[in-house]
Amino acid sequence: MKNILMRMWGLIMNKKGVTILEVLVSVVIVSIVVLLLIKVMLSLSNINNDTSYASNDEISRTTIIKNIEKDFLELKLKGIEIEELEDKTLIKFSFKDIDKTLTINKNSVLYDEVEYKLNSNKATYDLCINYDYIDVDENYFLVKINIPVLIDDVNTTLNDDLILTYMDLKNSDNNYLSSYSCLKR
Repeated sequence: MKNILMRMWGLIMNKKGVTILEVLVSVVIVSIVVLLLIKVMLSLSNINNDTSYASNDEISRTTIIKNIEKDFLELKLKGIEIEELEDKTLIKFSFKDIDKTLTINKNSVLYDEVEYKLNSNKATYDLCINYDYIDVDENYFLVKINIPVLIDDVNTTLNDDLILTYMDLKNSDNNYLSSYSCLKR
């Protein structure tokens, strides 16, 4: 039995040692594996950065929507006007006792003297907003404003957009646009 084990060990371990070709092949294989691991770790790092930027933008969007819709309810929204300028779009909200303006620039939104910037790479606001006035029934209406967020100048999903909604009773003192079309398209 000992003899058989010695012969098998002799076949596995050549008495000549390791050739330079075997060392070279081993180094190449280890190098390839290390390079692949580095590439995977770098791509994971980039994914993590994009996710954190998207999370920061999500928090910013949520804050903007919360602040504006809070004003809609507390200050009693009475009307909306939309004005397109060369490098920005203005949405003027008329409340019962005060007017406020939402200014949309390519990289930020300004409301109530607070600027909210986009942090995501290649993300910009579309200056062509979508506006809908919907008759829900004879007593109620719904206003929906969608401010698209573009990634590489394409609106890929509604999840990133700023969407404002307001529902109220119809009144003769309300001043809402019945329709709106962006002139910049």
